[in-house]
Amino acid sequence: MRRAMVAAAVLACALGLSACNDKSPQGSAGPATGDSSAAAPASGSGKTGTPLAGTDPCTLLKPADVPELDQDPTVTPERRTDLHPVCAGNDYSVTIIDNDQEGHEMDFEGSLAKPLPDIAGHHAATSPMEVGTAKSCMVFMDVTADEYVRVGVTSHEGDQAKACDLVMKAATVVAGRLPA
Repeated sequence: MRRAMVAAAVLACALGLSACNDKSPQGSAGPATGDSSAAAPASGSGKTGTPLAGTDPCTLLKPADVPELDQDPTVTPERRTDLHPVCAGNDYSVTIIDNDQEGHEMDFEGSLAKPLPDIAGHHAATSPMEVGTAKSCMVFMDVTADEYVRVGVTSHEGDQAKACDLVMKAATVVAGRLPA
C-alpha cells in the first residue's frame, strides 16, 4: 500500500507539472490547449492528429511485459482521466497526452530532459524525478505532433539507475504498441 501511495504521489507530481503547462496564460501569443494548429516540433514525427484518442493506456503496458515491475496479482492498475488518460500500477504509469504543446516542450526540451535515440521510430526523451526517497524515471515518446505518451517507473528502493533501466524496457514495449 505504501508503494502504491508513493507511486501515486510521483504520478501526481508529474501530472501537476504537466498541468502547469496545460493552458496558455490569457493574453499570451501561444496557442491555447486544444488548438491543433500549433506547429509540429522540428524533431517530431510531422504527423498530426490523435490516433490514440479513446485508447486505454492500460492496453499499452502490463506488468507482465516487464517482469522486473511489481507483479502483485492482487493489484489492479488504476485508470484515471484527471487531466489525461493514465494507467498507474504500483511502480509504473502510462499517460497519453494530447494537444498540450507547452507540456510537450517542457517534457522534451526542459532542463531535466535528455534526448534519446528514437524508440521504434518515435522521437523520445527521458527525465529523472525524485520525490522523497522514491526515485523515478520517465520516457516521453511522440506519436504525432499533437499527441505523445509518457511512461514512468518508480524505484521504491531509491535506485535511480534501476528506475531508468526499467523505464527504457517499458517504453520499448509501449513503443511497439503505438501507431507508426
